[in-house]
Amino acid sequence: MLQTKLNNKVISLMGPTASGKTDLALNLLKNNNLEIISVDSVMFYREFNIGSAKPEKNILQKYPHRLVNILDPFERYSVAMFYKDLLVQIKEVHLNRKTPLLVGGSMMYFKTFFSGGLSNLSIVSEEIKNKINDMLRENDLNYLYNFLMNVDKNAAKKIHYNDKYRIIRMLEIYFSNKEKPSNLLKRCSKNVQYFNNLNISIMPRDRTLIHNNIENRFDNMIKKGFLEEVLQIRKKYKNLKLPAMSTIGYKQASEYLNGNIDKETMRDSTLAATRQLAKRQITWLRHLDATTVYTCTDYDNIEKTVKNFLAN
Repeated sequence: MLQTKLNNKVISLMGPTASGKTDLALNLLKNNNLEIISVDSVMFYREFNIGSAKPEKNILQKYPHRLVNILDPFERYSVAMFYKDLLVQIKEVHLNRKTPLLVGGSMMYFKTFFSGGLSNLSIVSEEIKNKINDMLRENDLNYLYNFLMNVDKNAAKKIHYNDKYRIIRMLEIYFSNKEKPSNLLKRCSKNVQYFNNLNISIMPRDRTLIHNNIENRFDNMIKKGFLEEVLQIRKKYKNLKLPAMSTIGYKQASEYLNGNIDKETMRDSTLAATRQLAKRQITWLRHLDATTVYTCTDYDNIEKTVKNFLAN
């Protein structure tokens, strides 16, 4: 009976960076039958520990986090791959007669989950957009159409060779997901899965609290050896392009280690970028439907909400 009740339930705990999501999640684990699945685009990577604010080893041993340390630093990971892996993890947690607790601040990944995996098709990086624009500028539309025909004949056959918008759209999907668009579209339409979701957003009463947390966290990262971590990763994977090295903190640390900026500029630049990230995350959460919003320290009411959700 318990298995049936839990089979379709998922809790998502979201909030801006440095809002205390991890501490809150661990507190919820102590009193509820939950298992954490991380939704953090940097924690996926092994060796990116201090700069990603990844929980310490002893915490991960005591409270295992799924989808943490699943990739080598040089591996690429698309939103489509995340959604596929997430569904597997959710199923395993349910089979363990527990409820998945999704925790993180990577809003693009949450958006994909909430939309049943379909939204990832609309997410295209500037790098990929520029790549396709360069292909078009250096050649012509006929070249793009023939390129699409070579990589995905089924998709190309459904598009007129002069339909610039749809040709570019299919190539965006192809380059973003490293998969034939026709296969991806077919699978997404057939395999959309929906769950009984409890979405919890934690927000600061005063944004200066988040700004202070961001500043204190970064200074603590430096004390813990963040720059040494970046040096070791760069040395070990020399001449390899590492996706996570372009993320906030790691990017600025690399610029400092390259001698392009001084230490004070590195700190200021990292803090400014992190504050902007928090602002974007808060904006996204405020426009999210069907979410219960609490302040960062309202542990008691969050605990009650979770218990009521699990009991019904």
